[in-house]
Amino acid sequence: MPFYQRGVLYLTRKRAKSILLLMIFLFVNSMILGTNMILHAAQSTEAAMKEKTKAKVVCEMIDAGQPVTEVDARKIGNLDAVTSINRMGQQAAYLPELLLVTGNTSTEADNQKVSLLSFDDMETDSPFADQSFRLTEGRLIGPDSQYCAVVNQGFAQANGLKVGDTFSLENEEGKKTTVEIIGEYLAGNETRQEKETPALYRQENQIYIDNTAYLELFGEKGFYKLSAYVSQPELLDSLAGEMQEIVGEKAGVTTSDTLYQQMKAPLTQITRVVSLMRLLAFGTGTAVVSLLLCMWMRSRQKEMAVFLSMGEGKSVVFWQALLESAVVFLIALLGACALGAAAAGWMQKLLLATVDTGTSLTVTLQAGDIAQLLGIGGAVVGIGVLLSLIPVLRSNPKDILSRMEG
Repeated sequence: MPFYQRGVLYLTRKRAKSILLLMIFLFVNSMILGTNMILHAAQSTEAAMKEKTKAKVVCEMIDAGQPVTEVDARKIGNLDAVTSINRMGQQAAYLPELLLVTGNTSTEADNQKVSLLSFDDMETDSPFADQSFRLTEGRLIGPDSQYCAVVNQGFAQANGLKVGDTFSLENEEGKKTTVEIIGEYLAGNETRQEKETPALYRQENQIYIDNTAYLELFGEKGFYKLSAYVSQPELLDSLAGEMQEIVGEKAGVTTSDTLYQQMKAPLTQITRVVSLMRLLAFGTGTAVVSLLLCMWMRSRQKEMAVFLSMGEGKSVVFWQALLESAVVFLIALLGACALGAAAAGWMQKLLLATVDTGTSLTVTLQAGDIAQLLGIGGAVVGIGVLLSLIPVLRSNPKDILSRMEG
């Protein structure tokens, strides 16, 4: 009779032992699968979190006479680690068609101009990103904005402007460009300003524009600041070195990944705890399965001695024992997968109730989790069977036959 047929018959004949082994495998598999699901969820969340936290390298000019140029910005934007850049410029301009908001009657230049600030994306680097300013109507300047402006609500009311209207800006050389109002904002400090504050420094006259319009007016004057964003925060230091080589000594370079580190800490805590749980589950499972199989193999020594005396090889005995345990393990694996899919939502709620990751943590049963369970559980089965058969595999036929006679 082939060994695989004997193995199946043994499992059906010894139902109590088979069920006991099945329950142990089900418990061990469920523990391993649960930890794999949580670890997979933590790793997926960390990968998504790297994008959302907007880790960046900030390049800021040191000398007002040596700004970060558009050529510098292009070189930085082309670096492999950079996913996007945010160029920030600041200059003064004239309003040939509109009134300035000021209580100062001076005819000096500072009382005849507005302050222009340019951004590629105001959602990430601006007073609006940290909620210092409040958008009251419309939208902010984004990566796709061209010839757009966000103006103070007081400035808009003083000139009878609304979202969708256009107005002109003029530089010192008389060059003009027209921008469209896409948003209005309030800073909150408008009423606390002194009446004699020159127009250039009043909050109402602070206008935000996109870099397409900015470069048309002040292209040669460059930017005072540039942020380069990465999707892999671990590359920040190397990127900072590359950027410093590009800008030289005219700008200082610093890294910023505080938000990522704050959000990563609880995920790291979860990963360490669950990794320890998986290691303990593997060790405990291997020990319990090995002890149980050792007890069973001890009671089956006569049976094995008969097989060996009939000419069966020790390898055949090993493959039969491995097959018996593998069949029970695979049945338990299916049961563990069903339990894991049912308990995924409960595990997710339990994790989010105890640790605030600052982002979503989704626990689901995936093919990768099942593959890991198959590998780890298979190792438990293999080690357990091997340990339980050591007395048989190390014995010579004479010793085994003597036990049979006893």
